[in-house]
Amino acid sequence: MSCDVEHLLAAWNQILDRIRTSANSKALDIWLPRDKVRPLSFNDGIIILSCPTTMMAKMIRQRYVESLCVAATEVLGTPVTDVIGRVSGEAYREHEKRLAEQERRAREVRQEGAEAVAAEFSTPAATARHRAFKQLSSFVVGNCNRLAHEAVQYIINDPDNPVNPLFIHSSSGLGKTHLIQGLATSYREKYPTRSVQYMRCEQFTNEFITACSEGPAGLQAFRVRLRHADLLLIDDIHFLSKGQMIKSKEELFEMFKELTENGKKVVITSDAAPSDIKYLEQRFVQCFTGGLVAPLDRPDLDVRRDIVREKAKGHESFFGEEVVDYIADNITDNIRELEGAVNKIVYMARSLRRQPDIALARQALSDTLSREGGEPRLKMILRAVADRYDLSVEDITGNARSGARSEARHIAMYLYKESGGDTYEAVGQAFGKTHAAASYACQQAAKYRSHNADTADFIDSLLLRVRRG
Repeated sequence: MSCDVEHLLAAWNQILDRIRTSANSKALDIWLPRDKVRPLSFNDGIIILSCPTTMMAKMIRQRYVESLCVAATEVLGTPVTDVIGRVSGEAYREHEKRLAEQERRAREVRQEGAEAVAAEFSTPAATARHRAFKQLSSFVVGNCNRLAHEAVQYIINDPDNPVNPLFIHSSSGLGKTHLIQGLATSYREKYPTRSVQYMRCEQFTNEFITACSEGPAGLQAFRVRLRHADLLLIDDIHFLSKGQMIKSKEELFEMFKELTENGKKVVITSDAAPSDIKYLEQRFVQCFTGGLVAPLDRPDLDVRRDIVREKAKGHESFFGEEVVDYIADNITDNIRELEGAVNKIVYMARSLRRQPDIALARQALSDTLSREGGEPRLKMILRAVADRYDLSVEDITGNARSGARSEARHIAMYLYKESGGDTYEAVGQAFGKTHAAASYACQQAAKYRSHNADTADFIDSLLLRVRRG
């Protein structure tokens, strides 16, 4: 039984559509591409295919003969017993021509990427963006952050040092972004011919998705730009663990691997240590811990005072020691909040044409500090509960339901209600939860309190402290 070529060509797309329902579509596009593999003849139950390469003919033979025979029999209405791929001269020449064109385009993209890298800091938008970066010179160093700061200085002073990658982690507002933005600026100033790429993880994911939508050329340009970096800085890597993001993770991992293997520097920040980032695969954890993991702790009193002075100096304002101590004593957990407090005092002083004395500081921060000389009730509770359970405040206010986090959240909500007489609705709003969730949390915390003497002592002691203010 034979079939004319025109009829066979007309039926070929239907045959491919049928096997696509049961085969891996991506693999099918590689080994049975519609524009490269074509039927030549059909005689005595055997279809002969024109293939551009021997490898393609071999893979068709290994993977698709059986399904092609079944689909072709159904479409052609006659038994098909075998499918054989043959490399024709015409197909081979066309394949070589395509390869040459792809290589030419790849060279153009690489050149465009190199030029884009060289111009990274030269466009007005890029210049404005990097001018807004934090400076390393204004980063206040203390025992809480010394390891991370020294690691950053190590990269600037000796880019070829073997520590790679550098992974910096801390709770929000403790200076991670300040450090790596300062590193980006200082590195660029010291090595003006080298490429520096800084982006937040969410920005990486969005740009990768856009590059994929632009086809091979767009993806190649994206890869050239990032994989040719001498220093790559990715901020907030924990964003990658939200949802699946499988393709983004694959791309990022391969990029890290290529850069580090070629001696390029990679610096990453996160709100948690590598092993504590939810849904992050073990390969990433091993990659990050294979370099240097540097935590940033909550600033101690001396560091907080220095931060207040440094920030005031940046505003060309002078704070007396009484004002410095007032801010540093009452805002203890977050550098960003310290900076915000200084900003508020400076601008209120200018608005009222007064000196930033202690009276003005108390007035400016009255809505931030619920009691004179004290911290807000909710903040005091969250900090104390976080310390007891060895968690971060973000762990308690988040949605994680693991044992320690869930129990700590229930107790914090119970303490907030008991210390102020708030309604369940008000408690729920303070924690970003519903009325029902607040009610349930308080019921659970009451059980913890009745069943565990240590927990009861902790709750009673903290309630006393909070009520005294």
